[in-house]
Amino acid sequence: MNIRNILRRIQLSLKMVTHGIPFYHSMIDKGYDVYLNHHKIIHWRDGYPVFTMSSPALFSKPMANFIIRNMFGVIQNRALPNMMSFAITPDCTLKCPQCSFADIAKVTTQKPLTIEESKKAIKSAQQMGVSVITLTGGEPLTCPHLDELLRCIDKDVSTVAVFTSGLELEVRAANLRKAGLDGVYVSIDEPEADLHDLHRGQKGLFDTAMRGVKAAKKAGLTVGFSVCAFPDSIKTGRLERIIELGRKCGVHEIVIFSAAPSGNLKDRQDLCKTDWIEEIITFSEKYKEDHRYPGLLVYNHNASWRGLGCSGGTRWFFLDPYGNVNPCDFNHLKIGNIKEEPLHLIWDRLSSLPPFQQTTWTGCKLRDPQYRDGNLRQYINP
Repeated sequence: MNIRNILRRIQLSLKMVTHGIPFYHSMIDKGYDVYLNHHKIIHWRDGYPVFTMSSPALFSKPMANFIIRNMFGVIQNRALPNMMSFAITPDCTLKCPQCSFADIAKVTTQKPLTIEESKKAIKSAQQMGVSVITLTGGEPLTCPHLDELLRCIDKDVSTVAVFTSGLELEVRAANLRKAGLDGVYVSIDEPEADLHDLHRGQKGLFDTAMRGVKAAKKAGLTVGFSVCAFPDSIKTGRLERIIELGRKCGVHEIVIFSAAPSGNLKDRQDLCKTDWIEEIITFSEKYKEDHRYPGLLVYNHNASWRGLGCSGGTRWFFLDPYGNVNPCDFNHLKIGNIKEEPLHLIWDRLSSLPPFQQTTWTGCKLRDPQYRDGNLRQYINP
């Protein structure tokens, strides 16, 4: 090696020292800006920075799994799942009008998965590379084997969060953390106790949820609100008041889903319009740089051309309590059942269907008339 090349390599090494860290910071900030529309570190959990519960903590082993699996997905030219949403129980005592699962629970004659079948499903998902597992229901905290399921999850592969109404969270938070839970989203429909309780059909639920939030924070969990926004949520000030409540409670994140024509709301055609969704995305902008507030994950920002696009059936899937694999929690297009065939074969079929071969830049597929009116059953094996 001649002197000129040696000097150039020395110069490169110096630039790596002086420019490498700022460059890496810029990459991290830009990546989370595209994904979340912010790059706030919302929580330090187990020594790792958390930007959102919808992806693993940065520098953690599940994040390494996320990166490597996506790299191999590119090599294979194949969509590999990053996330599994798993409804571990159909049971729930509440009467939420926006429930996306209610129509399934009312009509099915299928038996729920056993504990061993549920464990096998989790193992299969992790073998496929899933780096984020969210446990839902029904009400997952009523599931008698929740702790056992948490303990069976390989925490070197996946991070895990629970969506809950807050029932039993106060008394169970510490033990759930010990069992392997990383984070919890508590559903908040109204920022006022009486309205929230009325909406969900259970008196005292709001106060129970708030005590659960406090206990979950004390246990070291990453804690967030889960909010279902409606077309009038900006006009009535409801969404802004919930965000203020989140700030006062010190939650780390607020995920905002826009009500979709699914479940109890399947006949709400007004939800297919997009003007009110754009209003929510615009409204959220004022919080992105304000570190007094929790990180906001506005799902419809993430699911639009600004972010990843709708990735249900492309990068993640929903497993219902009966073993049916669906594109997402709201899109109940049953592709197959894990009691009848391996999960990886069902995923291969799902991600190969024309509507799911790539993410959808126009947002949630359920709002797309062409998707809703299409004969998708022609793509599914009986």
